[in-house]
Amino acid sequence: MIVFLMSLSQSIMAARVDFKSFKLIGSPPNYHVETSVSFELTDHLKNALLKGVALNARIQFRLGEHRNWWFNGDTSLKTIRFTLKYHALSQHYLLSRLDTDENWNFASLSAALRKLGETRRYKLPKIAKSAETLRDDNYYIFGVADIVPESLRLPLKIQSLFSDEYSLTSEGVLWPLP
Repeated sequence: MIVFLMSLSQSIMAARVDFKSFKLIGSPPNYHVETSVSFELTDHLKNALLKGVALNARIQFRLGEHRNWWFNGDTSLKTIRFTLKYHALSQHYLLSRLDTDENWNFASLSAALRKLGETRRYKLPKIAKSAETLRDDNYYIFGVADIVPESLRLPLKIQSLFSDEYSLTSEGVLWPLP
């Protein structure tokens, strides 16, 4: 029984979502982002995917502002949404990017997750602040990524608040504006 608990904790520990690289290109108010996000699924999420449950992933970009006397503020800039499904008949993984209606299919889960994490020359919307305001050191771009099953029933929604087995969220990455 102890061996089972250790292997379960090790499989949960290995599963994570991490930003491997984050690059901000451009000048105010036009910026492009290039990211590489590593998605490593828990056994529960892999099994759910193989049994027909779609996984929803998103990569969010926010404009943050450092504040001295209060919590930092942030404004949503853009969210890239994906859906990952497994097609049992063809034994392929189907990846859809919802904002551009692009679709890909892959023979392996690792290839699908690699494509899911790649964002190249992604144009952020124009930032409404003036160029002089953005050049001071108070503003930054904040990125965060997550992946969750398409539908969790109520008991699992509550349980997902306390466990990374049912949903995975990355630590945020901050990038100062150039």
